[in-house]
Amino acid sequence: MEKPTSKHHIIMSNTSHIHFRKLVGLFFLLSTTFNTRAQNPANDTVQILRETVIICTIPQRIVDYKPIELVAGRFLANYQYRMQSIDRINTKDLNLLPARSVTDALSYSAGVDVRQRGISGTQADIGIRGGNFEQSLIVVNGFKMTDPQTGHHAANLPVPLIAVSEIQVFKSPTVLQFGQSALTGAVHLGAYNNELFQIKAQTYGGSFNSFGGQAMLKNKIKKFHQLLALAHDQSAGHWENSDFKNYQLFYTAAHPLGESEKNRLSYLGAFTSRDFGANGFYSNKFPEQWEKTEVAMVGIKHNYNTTSKKLDPDFNWLRIQQQVMYRNHADEFRLKRFDPSFYTNTHQSTVLSYEFNMTLGLGVHELVWGTEQRFEQLLSSNLGQRERQYQSAFVQAKGKLDGFQYAAGLLIFSYDWANPQLMPSIQLGKELTYSQFIFLNYSRGNRVPSWTEMYYTDPSNVGNPDLLPEFSHAAEVGYRFLPTVNNSKRYFLNASAALFYRQHTNMIDWVRDASSVSPNPNPWMPVNIASVAFSGLETQFQYNLKKSSQWGLNNFKVNYTYINAKHNFTSEQESRYAITSMRHQLNGQILLDLGSRIKLNITERLVQRIEQELYQVLDLKLIVPIKYVNAFAEVNNLTNTQYVEAGFVQMPGRWFKLGLTFDLKKDTGLIVYP
Repeated sequence: MEKPTSKHHIIMSNTSHIHFRKLVGLFFLLSTTFNTRAQNPANDTVQILRETVIICTIPQRIVDYKPIELVAGRFLANYQYRMQSIDRINTKDLNLLPARSVTDALSYSAGVDVRQRGISGTQADIGIRGGNFEQSLIVVNGFKMTDPQTGHHAANLPVPLIAVSEIQVFKSPTVLQFGQSALTGAVHLGAYNNELFQIKAQTYGGSFNSFGGQAMLKNKIKKFHQLLALAHDQSAGHWENSDFKNYQLFYTAAHPLGESEKNRLSYLGAFTSRDFGANGFYSNKFPEQWEKTEVAMVGIKHNYNTTSKKLDPDFNWLRIQQQVMYRNHADEFRLKRFDPSFYTNTHQSTVLSYEFNMTLGLGVHELVWGTEQRFEQLLSSNLGQRERQYQSAFVQAKGKLDGFQYAAGLLIFSYDWANPQLMPSIQLGKELTYSQFIFLNYSRGNRVPSWTEMYYTDPSNVGNPDLLPEFSHAAEVGYRFLPTVNNSKRYFLNASAALFYRQHTNMIDWVRDASSVSPNPNPWMPVNIASVAFSGLETQFQYNLKKSSQWGLNNFKVNYTYINAKHNFTSEQESRYAITSMRHQLNGQILLDLGSRIKLNITERLVQRIEQELYQVLDLKLIVPIKYVNAFAEVNNLTNTQYVEAGFVQMPGRWFKLGLTFDLKKDTGLIVYP
């Protein structure tokens, strides 16, 4: 990925047509004069006159040029011309949301089903467009968070929200972009060291004896761009045995090798520890459940770009990227918190992976190929000692052809060097006008079962060692409206819509026989369902208003997702995940200006899952600047809605937070992507 450049406002004649290269040249000329004036103070008057002549000879008309924002993953892609549904949540959005964790923030993304067990991101499951938590992949700065023990741990993220620069949500199988396990989609978290210097800190306190703090430091020391962040959250819990203590530590750095930026190394190190009462997390038979998890990971990435003076000195005709990652996850779980001898499980999983990608630029086309090797190991008191390997290789061609954007590729995947599978993908896009874009895509995804699905046993669950990998075929067609020219009243509107279809074969779901006894005494067991199909519609709408008045509407957003699912179940079976997937989702946000600087953000989430009651949650966040800090107040679940998102955990009613945020930075204007 590369830096999303800022929007530029160019002053020009109504009848003039200036080619893009001339505009770039004008910017270069202006920036050169500014730099010369800074270096030669005696010539200030001459330079000011030159700049005045340049500006005043062109009648005013405002034109906005779209920022160049690149999509995460193995392949660089312009966000404006993305040929699949991808949501982007930037730092500005994150600051306005009443969220304490990444999972809180994802709750407002269209088509993303976040099922939390408690508050402040203690544990959450993330599904995309009807998929469950095992079928979606989470990635941090290009490193995968896949956990071979269970997908419940994939969202045990070692990244404090304060360090997150952006979140990108991919809503279709992305095995080519990210690899195995992205069966229904992926979430990429970017934590980038993009400032020369920044200190940011936040502290809060609230209901349920909740309090915590986060802090981040970004600094450049010689050639090293660095980011260090830490966070702590704790609470007495919103109901019996739901207390928690969460810790996060995150560090990343990047620097060039030698004098040139074309050869770079970047590093990542992270740790998180979570200790929590787990009442209702996995079973309603044992209210004294307790769990502690720890994640430690390190990663190193090498990027090499080379240019050709004969072709274009700004064109990277060859890009090479390779990375290695080590991730360790430890988990201790008890059915009775204060009686470990009754039933206790301990698990420790290790993941070691290596990835290599090479991109060859061929004019308006690119050829990308690469490989991945992944080794997983588990030592468990319940699941035993396990080892396995994944191997994959891929090739993709992308570019422009007869006015169309295209990307087509193939990935071959094997599990322990056996039974190789082919995963094709194709994407097409067409720019109708500079404001309108249409796209369609098809892809195949896969996922091997986790060791919990295959071998776990407790009084409520029985694993199935005969499980087969699951696969999906997904297609999508969409339309996007992204205007670039603002009128004199400074309105801004964008909208998008997509139709999608995804069919699963050998889909894995936990089922059990129905019972008239409550709670149901029959154990859950994972099985391969012959076929499950998901289809639906997703729409998004955003309206911005830049006005002279200091009171009133600043921004309005709304998105709606409808999902229809068809399953092959008997009437005597209960499903844990497949028939509890999301059917209706409506998210809305209204940002209001209250005076010159005070802002009020009102958010609402409406969710209905299959065979479950519809519920809606209304949250508020008020931000008040006070000298060098921003004071904020949050009200979550203002309407005191009673609802359950995951397991048997009753989510909290109305609750409050008060806090302070301090932010001081000097921006380089350049994002250094690790």
